[in-house]
Amino acid sequence: MSLLKCSSVFKAFGNIEALCDVSIDVNPGDILAVVGESGCGKTTLLRAIAGFETIDNGEINIKGQTVSSDQIHVLPENRNLGMVFQEYSLFPHMNVESNIIFGLRSYDSVEKKNRVKEVLELVRLPGYENRYPHELSGGQQQRIALARSLAPNPTLILLDEPFSNLDSVNRVDMLNDLQSIIRDSQIATILVTHDKEEAFSVADSLAVMVDGKINQYAKPNEIYFYPKNYKVAKLVSNAEFISGNLNNGLVDCSLGSFPYFDSTGKMNPVSEVIVMIRFGDFRAVYDPNGNFFVSSIEFKGSHYIVTVKSFRSSTYIKSIESLDTNLAINTKVNLVPVNPDPLLVFPKNH
Repeated sequence: MSLLKCSSVFKAFGNIEALCDVSIDVNPGDILAVVGESGCGKTTLLRAIAGFETIDNGEINIKGQTVSSDQIHVLPENRNLGMVFQEYSLFPHMNVESNIIFGLRSYDSVEKKNRVKEVLELVRLPGYENRYPHELSGGQQQRIALARSLAPNPTLILLDEPFSNLDSVNRVDMLNDLQSIIRDSQIATILVTHDKEEAFSVADSLAVMVDGKINQYAKPNEIYFYPKNYKVAKLVSNAEFISGNLNNGLVDCSLGSFPYFDSTGKMNPVSEVIVMIRFGDFRAVYDPNGNFFVSSIEFKGSHYIVTVKSFRSSTYIKSIESLDTNLAINTKVNLVPVNPDPLLVFPKNH
């Protein structure tokens, strides 16, 4: 049985449909990431699951009990859910121990002390009981907020853009630790984020939201390699998209003619399409008669990202080049395919 099940959930604010026929399942111990741009409905979904928003239609079930429908609304405090917001929401006048104890009202004093110690060890901050929020770094505050949510042994943890206020170093550290913390606690988790890297890093399953709808719901690797449509591909990939035409089993584009994979499985074999070009699909090779030129070179430590532009069109492509590349700005090049996989194509009228 699913721990959480959302079935055809609808929610509107006036004429704006924030959630449209949204269905998801979360199993015990799993991490579901919901990714999408601002305004796509992902936070509204999280708030509906938490009980902060009513729903207009559909059902939300937690452990087999209906907690939201057009007839039922169980209050947030009766859903046994933990939540971590972007701002962490620690009480500044309370030390770490008091912040964590705040949600342990049914525990006696000894149980409270023991539970505080347990969750601080779980989030890798043992001995921090007497610190105050202003004495903690952003990453440490985030861990304490997570510890406070874990303390009452909730059925489910909801994370709303929890890393958005962290610098890049702390964000990477937290991503590395979050998965093991969640696994150790054995508590199912829903992570809402606009950052695809965060989503891919920790998720067992991934839901991509666009305009209030879940466009694709699958394992992260399936979504990455086989995005269902152009909108999903734009959200989850570091790719460029160029125009092309299907013709005799190949796709013709400004880079040449190549085998293709039809993302829909039902496109007209002679039609206009959008071609997805991932980083690394092509390499820039010096050619004094080339149709492209190098417009920028970015040093990434272990490699370069080289952007090349076409002399004939507005097409530009990024390639991954080794540190020993001899390419320079304005060098004439041609692009050659690196791997034999068919190029993914989407309908032009996406």
